[in-house]
Amino acid sequence: MRKAKVLDRRVYREGQVIFREGEQSWAAFMVESGSVDIVKNADGPSPKHLATIAKGDLFGEMGLIDGSPRSATARAAEMTVLQVINEKEFHRLLTTAEPGLVALLKVLLRRLRATNDALVDQRGEGLPAEIGPCSTTIPGHGERSAAFASHAVSALRPA
Repeated sequence: MRKAKVLDRRVYREGQVIFREGEQSWAAFMVESGSVDIVKNADGPSPKHLATIAKGDLFGEMGLIDGSPRSATARAAEMTVLQVINEKEFHRLLTTAEPGLVALLKVLLRRLRATNDALVDQRGEGLPAEIGPCSTTIPGHGERSAAFASHAVSALRPA
């Protein structure tokens, strides 16, 4: 895969919001240095920490893939440098991906969004540590784990 153009590089201070839950997706981000916390209901009375994104990881791609608004807020956990991949460049990467990958990602993202919402609603707290990797059954391919989805998304990462 050809290296994606980094159209923008941004620096965020600790605690600075990168995007807010409910906003329209306009870019995906790759962590060059630092880390990013992903938080559900960040502006509410009981925010729920979903994940911490580390160096080399991609985030913010869900809305670009399925057209949905941001499902959570992203906030710099420390001084963080991000490479910004705008919507146009991200879609170029998707169009060069293996056939069927985008449809698979949309199904997995729909299930991931539903699972995140259900866990936050049921538990009233962040994602419990004792819950293992998600799995899903893909017709003709048997059960696949969240690692499979992660691998599929990593195939879209710039080289």
